[in-house]
Amino acid sequence: MTQSHPTFPPYSLADAQLEVPVSLIKYGDDEDQVLEFYGENSPDKSTLILIHGGYWRNLFDREHMRPLAVALAKSNYNVVLPEFRRVAGSPDTTLRDLSFALSTLSDLSLTLVGYSSGGHLALLLADKFPAVKKVIGLAPVTDLHESQKLELGRNAVIEWLGRDAQEHPELDPMLRPPISAETIFIHGELDERVPLDLTHKYVGEMKKQGKEISLEVLAETTHFQMMEIPSRTFEALLKAIN
Repeated sequence: MTQSHPTFPPYSLADAQLEVPVSLIKYGDDEDQVLEFYGENSPDKSTLILIHGGYWRNLFDREHMRPLAVALAKSNYNVVLPEFRRVAGSPDTTLRDLSFALSTLSDLSLTLVGYSSGGHLALLLADKFPAVKKVIGLAPVTDLHESQKLELGRNAVIEWLGRDAQEHPELDPMLRPPISAETIFIHGELDERVPLDLTHKYVGEMKKQGKEISLEVLAETTHFQMMEIPSRTFEALLKAIN
């Protein structure tokens, strides 16, 4: 069962529907296998796929990204907010769900916007879909080994993987080749959940391999403040999208 994140105010589907048109499509039988579409869909608009955070846990769902989805739809973008199963010890379940969800979209150009652990998933999925032209990570998790070592998210890495991160190098962005899509990171200077140092480390490692990643550091911004609307994050995100 999911619940509202204690840091974010509740924001239901009904709340979102008061602001913009929202439709749902199921891509599987599980209650978490669903896509929410925001705004008046148009082939002339860019399509943004928002991948929510929550350190891969099923305790929290896409609710904390609905305000962002609404704000982006009001800014004249097609927005898709997927839900997916988060099962402790079964990372393949999460990746299969998201892969299938993305495969149902016929758009020729997609931008993945991933927040926190959602940024990690975006980095893993990007190269599987030629339509993904850009990845924007909002305080993304980029280093599973160090995140496990630091026990981030109360040992969220080992809980999701079901084993030591060293046994899953294919799921660690730090140990994978750079993705081909344009990559932009936005990270709060005061992030207390996903250390900015790890993002700098990833950007530096990818640069050694010939991949330039744009990183904008938001002054005096914490991890959860990144989801506030309006915010510095939203302004930086609009700039990154364009």
